[in-house]
Amino acid sequence: MTSEDTELTTQLAALGRTKAYVEAGKLLSEQEDDVVYKLVEDDLSTDAGTGALTLTLIKGSSALAESGHTSGSSVLGTVCSACVGQICEDSADPETQKWTAISDTLLQVLPQLGPRSIIDIAFRVLAELKTSGTLPTPLASFLPMLLDTLGTIGSVEITSEDVSAVAAEDDVRVTRTGSELKAYWIESACSYKWHAQASVRVCALLRELVLTEAQVERVASRVQRQMECMELMELPAMVYQLLLLSRHGSKRNIVSGIFTFFDNMEKQLKDAHSDDERKRWRELGDIEGTIMLHISYGIKQDFELGDALIAFAKESSDSLSSFSFACLLSLARIHRFEDNVTVLLRTQLLRSMHDEDMRVGMVWVRPYLLESGSDAQELLHAVVERSSYGWDQVTQSLIQLCLNTMDYTARRNTYSPVACTQARQTCTRVLQTAFATHEFVRGEIVDQIMNRVVFQTKSHMHFLDLLQLLAANDVDTVRPYSTKIIDALDSISVMSSRTLEGLVRAIAPLFFDDVQFRSSLILVLRKILFAHGVDERRVALSGLFVLISCAAQSLDCEAGQRQSNVRLAVLLEVLGLLRRCLTQQPEIRKAAYDQLSTLLDEPFARNNAALLSTLHGIFQTEFMKYQADRSHDSPINFQLCVSPTTHKVTMPVASFMQCFAKLTLALESSSTLGPSGSESPSSIWTDVCTRFSRAQMEDFELDANGDFALDSPSGVRNNNTARLVIGCIDAAIEYELCSTTNTNPALVVELFSKFQRFSDVLCTRCVDERKKRVIGSASELSHMTLPTTLNVLELVLSDPRRMDNPDHALNCAPHDHTWFVAHTSGVSLWAANTAFVRHLLEIALARVTERAGMCEEPTHRVLHLAYIAYSGALAACARPLESGILDLPANLAKRSAKARSILYVAAESLVACTSVLQSRGKLDLLHVAVMRPQLMLFAPNDDPPTIDALLDAQYASALITGLRNTSEQMLAQKPVMAREATTVLTSLHAVCVQLSRTGNCCSNEGARAVIYKTMNETARWAFSLVGGELPGDANLLRNITMVLTSCQPFLQPETVFARPPLQLTFVSVPVDVRMDDYELGTLSRLIGSICTASRLLTNIEADPNETDEDEPNLGIFTARTIPALVTVLAAWFKAELHQVDWASTQLRRMSASELAERPENDAEDLVMSIQVERRVCGRIHSLSQLLLQLLSTVMPTQAATDQVIRMFHDLHRSFAHLTRTKLQCVQVPITESYIDCLSLICSTLNTHAHSMIIDKYGALVGSADTENPKKKTKLTSSKSAGKSHVLRNSTLVSSLVYQMELTEKYVGMVAAKHKTPLAHYLKRSLARDFRIERDRLHDPLQDTEGNSLDEESADTTMLMLDSPPPDMLDD
Repeated sequence: MTSEDTELTTQLAALGRTKAYVEAGKLLSEQEDDVVYKLVEDDLSTDAGTGALTLTLIKGSSALAESGHTSGSSVLGTVCSACVGQICEDSADPETQKWTAISDTLLQVLPQLGPRSIIDIAFRVLAELKTSGTLPTPLASFLPMLLDTLGTIGSVEITSEDVSAVAAEDDVRVTRTGSELKAYWIESACSYKWHAQASVRVCALLRELVLTEAQVERVASRVQRQMECMELMELPAMVYQLLLLSRHGSKRNIVSGIFTFFDNMEKQLKDAHSDDERKRWRELGDIEGTIMLHISYGIKQDFELGDALIAFAKESSDSLSSFSFACLLSLARIHRFEDNVTVLLRTQLLRSMHDEDMRVGMVWVRPYLLESGSDAQELLHAVVERSSYGWDQVTQSLIQLCLNTMDYTARRNTYSPVACTQARQTCTRVLQTAFATHEFVRGEIVDQIMNRVVFQTKSHMHFLDLLQLLAANDVDTVRPYSTKIIDALDSISVMSSRTLEGLVRAIAPLFFDDVQFRSSLILVLRKILFAHGVDERRVALSGLFVLISCAAQSLDCEAGQRQSNVRLAVLLEVLGLLRRCLTQQPEIRKAAYDQLSTLLDEPFARNNAALLSTLHGIFQTEFMKYQADRSHDSPINFQLCVSPTTHKVTMPVASFMQCFAKLTLALESSSTLGPSGSESPSSIWTDVCTRFSRAQMEDFELDANGDFALDSPSGVRNNNTARLVIGCIDAAIEYELCSTTNTNPALVVELFSKFQRFSDVLCTRCVDERKKRVIGSASELSHMTLPTTLNVLELVLSDPRRMDNPDHALNCAPHDHTWFVAHTSGVSLWAANTAFVRHLLEIALARVTERAGMCEEPTHRVLHLAYIAYSGALAACARPLESGILDLPANLAKRSAKARSILYVAAESLVACTSVLQSRGKLDLLHVAVMRPQLMLFAPNDDPPTIDALLDAQYASALITGLRNTSEQMLAQKPVMAREATTVLTSLHAVCVQLSRTGNCCSNEGARAVIYKTMNETARWAFSLVGGELPGDANLLRNITMVLTSCQPFLQPETVFARPPLQLTFVSVPVDVRMDDYELGTLSRLIGSICTASRLLTNIEADPNETDEDEPNLGIFTARTIPALVTVLAAWFKAELHQVDWASTQLRRMSASELAERPENDAEDLVMSIQVERRVCGRIHSLSQLLLQLLSTVMPTQAATDQVIRMFHDLHRSFAHLTRTKLQCVQVPITESYIDCLSLICSTLNTHAHSMIIDKYGALVGSADTENPKKKTKLTSSKSAGKSHVLRNSTLVSSLVYQMELTEKYVGMVAAKHKTPLAHYLKRSLARDFRIERDRLHDPLQDTEGNSLDEESADTTMLMLDSPPPDMLDD
């Protein structure tokens, strides 16, 4: 430094100390710019410098400018430029007080800077960013203000010396505005490379500027690119800057960019194999958790950001990742968005499962669709898995989502039952995992479960299943929350029996381990057991028996000595409470005996010595009270069981005897009878059975011709006594059937004859006040349980395959082949008694179909009954002799004029089993249990056996073939076995529906081939039945048609069906025009036969050109059968159109995906979307052709016509849905297939529908006589009746007209959007041709004076429709 510089520095320092800033400014104005730069550089470059001189320079030049000096602004600009330059060159320590003071002073003098100074400083900083990739930290607060001030500058003339890149050429002066310079600065900053450590600082600078929408998008795009080269730990800060940047606009793009970035990172690290990759994956989870907190905080500050997040989720619902899913769950914690986000995610979860279920069942369009997007199940599991580290803040929202979804699926909704079931199962697994992982949500989960149980919502049983799983997995995790369950026990009195049983079964593990909890539950049950209301006592009794069952079952399992002692003590305590229940009212005792009898059917109860010994003492003492003297033929003193004054039952001795019989059988099997003698249970029952077999009605003071009516005291007494006697005889029969010590088949036959005679008298003579029979069949009087009937039916209706094959799967110890053959021969006397076998089958059928008052039978027993019904009875009909006569066993061949045949009851049993299994989602086990029975299928087992797909298809095919042969042979014996064949066809239809679903989702080529062949053969067989000599039974034809429609998806070319179930990539699949011809050809022939028969019934000659040489037998199509067939076809038609609607919805998703995949500026057609639209239009066109046959035919009945009109209404709705979808997919052009559908539906079908409405619902006003003068107008017999018919039918027609108007509206919108004329395809004017004129209805009373109308005319409905002008018919 020279002496002059030193002197100048001294002078400026002195002026600064005296705060003579104006004089300092004047002194600076006399110096050159280089001197000023030198002074600032010398002052700021020294490490020990405090920057006092620089501050003096800035303040002096500022004071000079304020004083109005002409050079003040330029001097201030020079000083500031020098300071900024020096800060850019040397700001290694940004935390020192020197830099902070200078930065604050620069910010204060910024308004005094001139335009050129501002430009110079701004682009000096930009040059530093270009050179070093960073921005000076001291200028963090100064630069945003500087650049915003730059944007407010007006026009400025600059040269390349000022900003080299702004000028067009060197040394050329141009004029630029401040906003243009600011935009150039921002664009240049975004184009430069940023240093990784300075990225947050640069981003913070840019987001603090006042930006336009385009500039926000440019900055956001640059920041998102910069995130790709940053470390994981720096990403949260960058995301936070992006969220702050979104306040300027472009929120949707910013949110989309953030999610896209992290989605790509997850895809890269998801399949981590090395330790480093797994470590990085875990770090990513922690970072994403921090980012979720930033997003939540940002949304709380700006709710529009949350709206943008929801909008993004709705647009990309098919491609959500686990991170975006978790961010939405984090958003749900904000009260404003809680409901919207929950509904959105619940819809996404259910829709993904529903779409997959629909895709599986739609072979005709599946090859043309993309695979499903994001799997909601995988998303849920991924979120709950990562919630253990990093994502714990979304756990509560995840819990609420699962709870809400389980509630929603329990209500009626628009999603398929399969999708709802899968969603419930998924949510249950997620809640299980969350409960085991996170302690802070356990209390909330238990609270939510108990709240739903207390209020008994529609989903409370599903939550009880969840509680049972939680307690079974780890009872220690549930024990801290037992007080919440105890609080809910106070509501037991208002619960149903089913709810209480589920609750007690769920908390059973806690009941045995927690003394306080056990005491509370028993105290509540004891209180309710002695409540005033009988219904409350029944509910408590149900819970008590669940406790007994759980205690006995736990003792049967292996456990430690201490646990066994505790559970034994609990069992004895509960049995003591049960003993007190057996002294209450008859209703309570009967309920106790019935439930105890059901309990004694279980193996664990029969093997529990403590339970049996306790019950033995109770029942032995009780029996002695009602045992009759041996001198009487009646073993029971029934006079003590019926009140002599009220004639009501005081002792339910029938239920008692049944339970006593079960107890005796259990004692015999467990060898705990004690000393033998006359007082032993076996000897008691031997005496009881013998005396009942000899007893007559007179021994019970009953008369076969006496009074059994319920409206007289004597009739009530006789009725109650007879019921008790019949129940005791039934208990004796059950004991003899199951006893292993006293085997006397003849005694069973004698007892059954008594039972049959007594029950016949009671069924015949027991009538109510209106003289109507109260009892339908003898099976209603029987208390025999399903296990007993199954064990006997397995012998009397033996499986020939098991008899002939010693290696049969069921021939294993202890019931091996020798045992089975010996016992089957031993019960030949029972098998020969047709009435007895039918009685057993009817009891089993009643138990399977029974719902109220008893627990549902377990699945393994239902499968066992289905196996017996098919293999023991129905399979015998599939083996005819050469003469065509069925080779049936003697008991199956016998038929009664009044009672149902064994084959018919067996067929009904199979239908009942099929229905129960279908409702439980286990119909796929039926063909395995019937064709390949295994012991594990007929025993309690929660895990079904695993079977190879090919074998499973072969078993199902064998069952369908067997049912086909059975029904075919039954129909050959017409009309004797028509009812049996009809019932068998019902089961065949259910099995075909299940196999159709299995075949659609099967990936095994061999299995698919077997299923395809079976379904094709079944469809053609069903149509051949229609062409045969069948009885004109509506139910029979309806079932045949249902079988035909269930096989319809497989009536395609085999090459089409052999395609993979899912199309994984954008591969063009040619549209096969033969598919619909193959599929719907058989149904088209059936509809043609219906139309031909309808013409014959309505005396209209058929067109000879349309006559089919192979026309089926038209005699079966009558005025009674045609409406039934049209109803089935209408239901099938509606289901097909539902699939069409779903495929139309997928067209929108397909076009969006295809647009996202193709490059920008690509104007090629969306080939995949066009193919989907062609396939949908082809389907609609084929269905329209079927409907055209029905619309062009006059139906014989009004009901059939209504169904056809409804089919046409559904067709219009589906076509309108497709048209509305095309409005949303502008890139998909109007194809020839769409025009063909439009022409067929809106021209041809509309014209035929107009004619049908006129013919069936009314006549043209003023033109009916002109068109057909010989035809008399049919009028109703009364004015009120006529108008009521008009009102009812006008609703149907008006709905159709409204739907047609919607169709025309959407067609017009499509035509306008694509600039294609389509109006000439709309042949009918809805406003004129289809207008209903009720006010112009003729007065029936005036028109019918002196005329008598027949009954057919009285049922005919009229609508007054305007006649179209002649020129409109050919328009």
